[in-house]
Amino acid sequence: MPKVAEETAYYLNGKIPAVALIAKGVRFPGGKWIRVANPSALAWQVEELLKDMFPALKGTAITFATLMSEFDVNEFERFLPETG
Repeated sequence: MPKVAEETAYYLNGKIPAVALIAKGVRFPGGKWIRVANPSALAWQVEELLKDMFPALKGTAITFATLMSEFDVNEFERFLPETG
């Protein structure tokens, strides 16, 4: 997987769990991220879609973030849980 987003889209990291709208060319935060939706979707639509696609996420709080720059990624990573 590339280290930067090849296109602006919503990406999911199911381990955290978190969804981020990541701009094209912006570095992915640590962990495995998969593209799940177009950037034109609304956050609540993405959340509903994910709960339908991934039943394990039902009843789970999903963190949402918008990452448009390296600064945004750094700030987001500061608050990620430690995954030793």
